[in-house]
Amino acid sequence: MANEKIKQKSYYDVKVECLIPTLLTYRIYADDENDALEQIAKKPPTQMKPNLLLKKIIKATVYIAGSSMVKLTKSFRS
Repeated sequence: MANEKIKQKSYYDVKVECLIPTLLTYRIYADDENDALEQIAKKPPTQMKPNLLLKKIIKATVYIAGSSMVKLTKSFRS
């Protein structure tokens, strides 16, 4: 028992690539509704509301906190 190694907790940065169903809201100044639809490709949204319960994780990468050293990468399949 004296030789058992005690694990120490550390901080990690985790970057996750995922698909998240999100409601994007735009405020567009346009001539008509068709012009407004065309303009959303050129403008950033004014509000984003993600539904995190429906997210689909594609890939996760774990780093030691504050560094760029990759400790673990995992791909998730559907």
